Amino acid sequence: MNRSRFRHQFSPTLLIRVLLISALALMLHGCAVLSPNFEEPEVQVTALEPLPSSQSGDLRFRIHLRVFNPNDTELSLSGLYYTLNLAGHKVVTGTSSNLPSIPAYGQDAIVVDASANLMGSFMAAAELLRLQSSTVPYELEAKLGLRRSILPYIKVTKRGEIQLDQYR
Repeated sequence: MNRSRFRHQFSPTLLIRVLLISALALMLHGCAVLSPNFEEPEVQVTALEPLPSSQSGDLRFRIHLRVFNPNDTELSLSGLYYTLNLAGHKVVTGTSSNLPSIPAYGQDAIVVDASANLMGSFMAAAELLRLQSSTVPYELEAKLGLRRSILPYIKVTKRGEIQLDQYR
């Protein structure tokens, strides 16, 4: 009689649940093991060129970036969203969806069309005039969309100061 109870309680639905929970646990464990030493890619601005203004009068730029992949696996990018803040104000925003894959321990150039935020630019200029400093704090933030990855994107942030003395 004990055997019939065991067979009756162990239904196919219970088996499916156990298998799904086991698969989920393995996947979560696999996520942690996939790249335990994953390092954040580095993004650098290499050139900036003005573009003809649009009919709306927006100030537009073409920004050339270099992405460095310090990892032992290819970085397959699906898109990029990019912002540059000066003195705490968003000045430039850009996007791109036509991106190369960055080889393992490699680097590649990316071109991003960007628009200047006129109000943010005025606010940053006013802040610089108010501070009368020889440096301006900046924050570069890039959101790198990933293909064929468990993570949907990687966010890279770089902060620092630009020495204005070198441009006089």
